[in-house]
Amino acid sequence: MNEHGITKENLLAALPQVLQTDASTAALAQAAAGVLAERRSETDRLLLYPAIDTLEEPLLDILAQDFKVDWWDPNYTLEEKRRTLKDSWKVHRRLGTKAAVETAISAIYRDTQVAEWFEYGGEAYHFRLRVDVTYENVDPEKHRRVMERVNIYKNLRSVLDEIEYYDFGGTAEVWAAAGCAGCAVVDGAAAERY
Repeated sequence: MNEHGITKENLLAALPQVLQTDASTAALAQAAAGVLAERRSETDRLLLYPAIDTLEEPLLDILAQDFKVDWWDPNYTLEEKRRTLKDSWKVHRRLGTKAAVETAISAIYRDTQVAEWFEYGGEAYHFRLRVDVTYENVDPEKHRRVMERVNIYKNLRSVLDEIEYYDFGGTAEVWAAAGCAGCAVVDGAAAERY
């Protein structure tokens, strides 16, 4: 028997023992396994996760609905859509945790970190987001999407104290300070807080 893959032997090995003892079920399984093993090239086209980086954009929108990606926005860039779909199962599995928030926001801004209250001396069950925008654009629309995701995937009792957008190179400072209502440059370190 092969270790992996769709082969007749592997498909038959997955048949429960109780069904293997029934002659007509075993015969049907033999026939179905043979047909499926011969059509491997067709079944490989059904593998979605490995193909996300090559799928066309309209199909990504359909998959987001099928995968129940509640935070999906059809106006995401193609790269954001692909990252969001690839990470959606992680978010669903960790719903209400620090990891879920970081993963969901990372589709918009790759380097996002959650600091929990005990890590910065805040009130119990509060948290902060630190978002590196050194190589990204900061704008009100992206901020709106970040806030939507935080509200969907944080623990219900948790409270967001602030979102800090920081730029190690200083390139985002001028645009973000001018273009986003409610932001301010902090300590000359080019950090914007909403």
